Amino acid sequence: MTILPPDVRAQTSATPGETEPAQTSELSEQAKTIESLLDRLSKAESKREAKSLERQVVTAWNASGSDTVDLLVARAGGAITAKDFGVALQYLDTAIAIEPDFAEAWNMRATVYYLIDEYELSLADIRQVLARQPRHFGALSGLGLIFRQLDEPEKALQAYRQVEAVHPYFGTVRESIEKLEKEVEGKAI
Repeated sequence: MTILPPDVRAQTSATPGETEPAQTSELSEQAKTIESLLDRLSKAESKREAKSLERQVVTAWNASGSDTVDLLVARAGGAITAKDFGVALQYLDTAIAIEPDFAEAWNMRATVYYLIDEYELSLADIRQVLARQPRHFGALSGLGLIFRQLDEPEKALQAYRQVEAVHPYFGTVRESIEKLEKEVEGKAI
């Protein structure tokens, strides 16, 4: 595998906001399965049920359909764990250039940008994720985190409410909503 130098990478890789998802008239079987799982997840009656559905959704989201892209994303994950964010970005830029409709590569790159405090770049990549998968609870949660960092509690609250609508048991979304409701809407008299 070849990692492109930054000057070539800038010329060849997809940048935030540059690539729009391909429009198809029919959903693939994988997409139909994901949508069905997300429908079930939004109606989960227990944390256990939600966690099981979440694992299935994430597994499906992580399947790019390209062994090369899967390898690049896996290596990016290793680089993130090692806090080698520059290398992670190189892998992810390449993955996105190869498979621009693969939402998880955009999501992972948004995460890296968040980790290095590049919130605008992270927001741009989150927009790409949500254009491809509007119910991506991880990206929506990231949106909430960024809006908290940018001191925009109303937008953070809206993002967390969207997360809860998709995945009512996701992380600490309920606690985040309750805290933000008090901050944004005030306490009841």
